[in-house]
Amino acid sequence: MADPSLYDLRIMSMCLLAFAGFLRSAELLQITRPDIVFYDAHVMVFIEHSKTDVYRDGAWLAIGRTNTKLCPVVCLEKYLNSAEISLDSSEYICRDLSKCIAGHKLRNINVPMTYSRLRELFIEAFTPFVDNIKHYGLHILRSGGASAAANNGIPDRMFKRHGRWRSEKAKDGYVKDDLQFRLIVSLSLGL
Repeated sequence: MADPSLYDLRIMSMCLLAFAGFLRSAELLQITRPDIVFYDAHVMVFIEHSKTDVYRDGAWLAIGRTNTKLCPVVCLEKYLNSAEISLDSSEYICRDLSKCIAGHKLRNINVPMTYSRLRELFIEAFTPFVDNIKHYGLHILRSGGASAAANNGIPDRMFKRHGRWRSEKAKDGYVKDDLQFRLIVSLSLGL
């Protein structure tokens, strides 16, 4: 199987990063190359601005290597290499592409892509896999990651911190409990 194109790597890395990091689209679009530090077992991503960051200090987000085909760390590394975003660059990582003879390349202008363009790419990527793409928005990546963490038994405190939520109520609004876990309540009543 051929390596994915820069076009495909860009949306794959953005979606995997948003899902694994419980990122809002605005947080994702503002990530620059200096905000990313790779390690053997994980990547650290600095989220400079977040609507829940009351002190405006930013937050470091840790995402582990999963050693699977969908590893967000490996995909991000491949994307940055393919896009030729060097370690010493200050570029936004989520930028528009231009067509060229060899396929695609990042545009030279260092501005993040727009929310509407990110949404178009999301729709294009996921339409073949869902019945009605109109039922899904970019926020599904954040809530999907949070729901997966909750349904896999990650303690509330840990995924609340990972998602940078201020309150339990805000965090709980993102979690969609798995039916198996919802049934445990009635099945444990001794009836």
